[in-house]
Amino acid sequence: MNALTPADVRTLGEMFVRAAELHPGQVAGTFSPGGRLTARDLLRDGREAAARLRSCGAGPGTPVAVLLQSPLDFLRVTAGVALAGAVLVPLAVSAGFTKAFLSRMRHVLADSGARVAVIDDLYAEPFAELAPGLRIVPLSRLAGPYARLLGEPEPYELPETGADDLALIQYTSGSTSAPRGVALTHRNVLAGLRVLQRGVDARPGDVTCHWLPLSHDMGLFSTLAAVGAGVAVHVSAPQDFVKRPEEWLRWFCDLRASIYVGPAFGYRYLLDSVPPEEAAGYDLSAVRVMLNGAEPIDPDLIGAFQDRFGPAGLDPRAMTPCYGLAEATLAATFTPAGERARVDWVDRDLLSGSGLAMPLRSGDPGARGVVSCGVPAPGVEVRVVRDGAEAEERTVGDVEVRGEPVMRGYLGRAPIPDGGWCPTGDLGYLAGGALHVTGRRKEMIILNGRNHYPEDVEALARRVPGVYRGRAVAVVLPADPVRGRPERIAVLAEAALARPPYGRLVGDLRAAAAEELGGGCVDVVLLGRGGLLRTTSGKFQRLLMRDHLLAGSLERVLDHVTADERVESAA
Repeated sequence: MNALTPADVRTLGEMFVRAAELHPGQVAGTFSPGGRLTARDLLRDGREAAARLRSCGAGPGTPVAVLLQSPLDFLRVTAGVALAGAVLVPLAVSAGFTKAFLSRMRHVLADSGARVAVIDDLYAEPFAELAPGLRIVPLSRLAGPYARLLGEPEPYELPETGADDLALIQYTSGSTSAPRGVALTHRNVLAGLRVLQRGVDARPGDVTCHWLPLSHDMGLFSTLAAVGAGVAVHVSAPQDFVKRPEEWLRWFCDLRASIYVGPAFGYRYLLDSVPPEEAAGYDLSAVRVMLNGAEPIDPDLIGAFQDRFGPAGLDPRAMTPCYGLAEATLAATFTPAGERARVDWVDRDLLSGSGLAMPLRSGDPGARGVVSCGVPAPGVEVRVVRDGAEAEERTVGDVEVRGEPVMRGYLGRAPIPDGGWCPTGDLGYLAGGALHVTGRRKEMIILNGRNHYPEDVEALARRVPGVYRGRAVAVVLPADPVRGRPERIAVLAEAALARPPYGRLVGDLRAAAAEELGGGCVDVVLLGRGGLLRTTSGKFQRLLMRDHLLAGSLERVLDHVTADERVESAA
């Protein structure tokens, strides 16, 4: 029988209470390399945090911003916010106090109306200047030995909170626009957790393991879904995965993890980090589900990952492409459990030119592979709209979703109109009942009246020798009448070489882009390693990089060769 959050649980606070009653000794979180919480521990710590939050003015309905590096501390405070009846506002940790980070924090704090912020002590001073009137509570004053020196907290009581009260404000990544607050009620969140639990076919004895930040919807909701279902969950900090991926994978194997959740770039990172001759030394035989979502999936990645880790015992049915978004409390579609991931090969020119997904064989010239994201989850509806009407099968249009997990609207903006269909900003088509996502509407490249998906340009650019780990993106630049430059494409790529000459790499990137575009003007921007900007879920921030490029504020630029400059290719 599947492990599900009980149907009579109405609020997130009640979920933590029931999890401790039903699964008191179950691991509700560990932090590599140390630290451990059971469901009983989590409820105890959450109640203490809730009482202290209440004494700081955070009662029912109060937005509480949370910025913590430790996954265990984040989980404790999340429980505290829920048990206090307050509203969680997760904030993403940054490597430094950059202008972009502080600007985002200032926007989120003002937009959310947060009155209390629970933060790591090192953030206390910078945050004091961001939002006048914000009550800043360093973590040391909320939980742990230092907090206990402040005296016993007030007695805890679960407040009266309704299913339709606000539970969480999740800010979008800002990959295509300014971050907006996704307003989710307790009903939305709990429905979304049950969708996740059914989608992975959660069972007693399962072990979930991931490295995603809990400030991001994929990491947070995957963790909460495990806690609510009584499934053991182990979380490491993202930097543990990034700095030591081989050690992280060994830890994953030692846990006998059966469920992994991550974006496509995490799978690619493991491919880059574990050589073929070492893959068989790992044991992935316990893995049942590997959710792959949050960004477009390269069809070649699925086969390459299985080829690499099949000798480690990885079941070829484990890779589970899915589709979701913060607005739907994460997951909307899943590849059915036990089915292998599927790739739909279609005519690339028809797809970009006419918006029709005409099937071809995988080896046919001009074929583009589009990974199936699976079928709508129970309780979620998905449709594709084109020219104001529901599109026919294999016709590309705007993807919309509705259902109990879907938000009621963005904070401070008009609610979703009657009918409840929420636009996602993604383009895609349905085939055989399954959703196939083709790209983001705002990121479409329109050149000389013809549509191009950036992924098609990027697929060729990433194969160019000298591009570091295949990292390249494509954006469209507006015409510049002052310099006499027409509208053109810019390919931004991380260079494997830190020093020139770059002539051959620039020339090869131009040629790769021209092959997809049928000619046209192409700028090439070479960046140092790590120069391509990503969201916390791994999506490339194409539009933000374009804006920085136009403003002259793009960092780690090694070379920028405009379309009208000649390039002398090095021998």
